[in-house]
Amino acid sequence: MENIIEIKRTNFQRKSAYFQLVNYALFSILGIVSIFWDWKASIAPVICVIIFYLLQRKIDFRSNVIWFIIGFLALSISLSWIFSLSFGLFIFQCLLLAAIKPAIDVWKETNQEHTDVIFSMSSDYFACLCPENSDYKGYAMNPMGYKKRFPMADIISVQRDGKSLLIALKERTIRPRELHADEIEMILAYFRKNKPAVLAAVETKSIRKDEDQVYWVKFIVIGIPCILGGLSLYFWADNGRNTVVTILSIVAAIVLGIILLKITNMVSRHKAN
Repeated sequence: MENIIEIKRTNFQRKSAYFQLVNYALFSILGIVSIFWDWKASIAPVICVIIFYLLQRKIDFRSNVIWFIIGFLALSISLSWIFSLSFGLFIFQCLLLAAIKPAIDVWKETNQEHTDVIFSMSSDYFACLCPENSDYKGYAMNPMGYKKRFPMADIISVQRDGKSLLIALKERTIRPRELHADEIEMILAYFRKNKPAVLAAVETKSIRKDEDQVYWVKFIVIGIPCILGGLSLYFWADNGRNTVVTILSIVAAIVLGIILLKITNMVSRHKAN
């Protein structure tokens, strides 16, 4: 379907590509140095990374994330036990060495010309860059990975909030990124002409209150289990050297996160009623 509005940027991801390259290069260098630091202890992580890249050619890990995590943990536990290695350090070294191939791929992409559509709108759908406010690093590394599509019918309110565009949907609130002032005005002009009922239909103050509530829920469900899990690894798992306690700490943090998520959902439903 033809877009009513389409906003493009040329070489939009070049800065993010350089940012990725710096990060991957730094991790790669640390991984290579770690091999020379203790080459005997590095044999197992190198084997693990090579197996991963060989399997990646035939298996789509993105569509099998759970099985990949289970397989990676099983292989990591087995190799760390066979070679008498620290489980935590083994995982860390695998992650460092796994950055070598992405660093090479990003380097090849930096000199390519590319045009990206950062905002588009048709009569049925609109698409924009809308990362979570707390995910600054992920957005900086891959901004187009945060492009999402939403039905126009879900829009209940559209307004300008300072220098940004604020769109309230039925299930969430989004703030499209990278839009200039004149582009925001062009989008608002469309709604003034075609959908005037949704212009500032919900007060900005009310939307901000709902956004703050979402941030607190994320902190409770994700932040608290991560903090407690990290403390457990530091004090009781000897910084990951105790494999059994490390695994139990990770599992306990995941279970705690699930329990806190259910509790926050119950509280939210109670307030709604």
